[in-house]
Amino acid sequence: MIKKSVTAIGFTAILWLITTPLFAGGIINKQNMSADYFRTLNRQAATDYADITVYNPAGVMEMETGEYIKFDLQFISKAYANSVPSVGRMEQNENSLLPGFYAIHKEDKWAGYIAASIVGGGGKIDYGNGNARSVTLISSLLSVPFSVAGTFPQRVQAESLYTGYTIGSAYSANNILSLSAGLRYVTAFKKYTLSAEGLPALGDVVTELRDEANGWGGVFGVNIAPDNRWNIGLRFETATELDFELEVRQGAALLALMGYDDGRKQREDLPALLGMGLSCKISDALKLDANFIYFLEKSAVWHTGFDGAGDSYDVGFTAEYRLNSDWMASIGYLYSDNNLDVDQLLVLPEEPKLDAHTIAIGGVWSPTETLDFTVGAIKVFYDDTTDLLGVHYDKDVWGLSCGVQWKFM
Repeated sequence: MIKKSVTAIGFTAILWLITTPLFAGGIINKQNMSADYFRTLNRQAATDYADITVYNPAGVMEMETGEYIKFDLQFISKAYANSVPSVGRMEQNENSLLPGFYAIHKEDKWAGYIAASIVGGGGKIDYGNGNARSVTLISSLLSVPFSVAGTFPQRVQAESLYTGYTIGSAYSANNILSLSAGLRYVTAFKKYTLSAEGLPALGDVVTELRDEANGWGGVFGVNIAPDNRWNIGLRFETATELDFELEVRQGAALLALMGYDDGRKQREDLPALLGMGLSCKISDALKLDANFIYFLEKSAVWHTGFDGAGDSYDVGFTAEYRLNSDWMASIGYLYSDNNLDVDQLLVLPEEPKLDAHTIAIGGVWSPTETLDFTVGAIKVFYDDTTDLLGVHYDKDVWGLSCGVQWKFM
């Protein structure tokens, strides 16, 4: 019965959820959008660098008057594994390289900003010897046990990218309260390829799918700075409605039997989220931050095995210490809870949704008043788990980042 239910999932979740999330964030939403995130993990109450346009947009009113441009780059090493009963360990080690761009024009009472960042997906996976999904599908097609299905040469590849382009403005109501409103355009694509060789009566099988969608959402912020020590940042992102249109590139006949026809459309939202952050300057050198981000996944329109799942959340804290006028060091911690049941792990064996603890370390070098260089490193520790079929999932992720910001007075 379990095997049949997993097979029924089959391709149902493939394109919607092949997002290869890296770390942190909800089931779909991702928060690793900047180099400064890599050194802190908690940016919701930050008021320092231009990447806060995507974390605490109202906080830009706490920055000095002028123009800011920031470029970031992230490298993420991703090692995922499915250990399938009677088959063995099936791995992927594809890495990811993600960019980010942010710009601000800041006046005394108002500011305008733009940003381009990865808000979901963000990488590739490549299981060169197959994974739990390919073994399950071959087992179902041939009516053979996993031990036999795993003997056929097979491969699973996927890629996904949700890119968010944001434009917005912020306004300082008074010395304490600032508000922001922005419009974000999201473009998303997902690609999946599954191949197997020498299947009895079927021969070599290759199926390739691609899904694309785009949509608009709103991003609203509030920043409260009651004095020079404390700062509160609030951010709300509306759900982004995404109507994916499927393109079948190979294996049309087999995919049609599974209900995947070329041109089919299906709505799968990027869920709304609420972010809250609190920062406190303990001294001129030391600042502490605490963050909480709640992902409103249960209210999103989904049509796969994760419908009704969530809501997930991130919670963490950061310490930043300014060594001198040129150097600042930081360390951060984050806990991510996906709020999923063990049976929902069956939906996405390619990138299992595991709860995680993440640590970050990094710093900023400011050789001049107008130039800042950021470096950061993260290591994620996942809670390994086993699903109802006995498939064991584990992941090993670490990453490095760098960024540069120019300020024009």
